[in-house]
Amino acid sequence: MPYRVELREQHNHGSLICSPATIEPHRDLQAAGAAAHQDAVEHAKAYRVDVRVQIYAPSGQLAMGTQVRHFEVAAPGRPRPHLTLVASAP
Repeated sequence: MPYRVELREQHNHGSLICSPATIEPHRDLQAAGAAAHQDAVEHAKAYRVDVRVQIYAPSGQLAMGTQVRHFEVAAPGRPRPHLTLVASAP
């Protein structure tokens, strides 16, 4: 039995997120964790929401749980351009 990944948005009553990590079976916890983290980061960046990650062992018990906060993975803002006052010659 493979490890199962579940991704949920923190808001919106914990709605499930469908992604490749949640559909594909994973043979070990490390592979499941890597796939879940990648998909959670992509979702958090795209929709600006926090994502709860849960990975279940083949027995059905929770093996790992964490969350990805959108403000921690968001791309840094672009620096604002510096404006320079230019005087025009008469």
